[in-house]
Amino acid sequence: MNRKQKKEKYKFLAVVVLFLVSGIWYSHSFYGGMLDMGRQIAAEEIGVAEGKQIAAEDLLEKININTATAEELISLSGIGEGRAADIIAYREENGTFGRIEDMMRVPGIGEKTFEEIKERITVGE
Repeated sequence: MNRKQKKEKYKFLAVVVLFLVSGIWYSHSFYGGMLDMGRQIAAEEIGVAEGKQIAAEDLLEKININTATAEELISLSGIGEGRAADIIAYREENGTFGRIEDMMRVPGIGEKTFEEIKERITVGE
């Protein structure tokens, strides 16, 4: 490598280092430091009274099993494409669900599955 190539290489490295340092400086000034993806969120940050614990499921919008699409049903724990199709077919054949417990009438949805999803579903108001 001749002298000119070395000089160009060092210029390139200097530009790369400058770019990285400016990115770190920007993120530090914009975000107040390094982002901590594992940090806990304070109650005030999400508008919850201090000292009250809430489950992550409570922050999610409930799914209306009488109107849910297959994609919405699949977002429920233990419900895959086939089971979502079964729920929709049951709903089309038998009408809307009167209460969330009626989900256990759908073939393949037993108490275990129902227990996993009952906090995330509704029949509407």
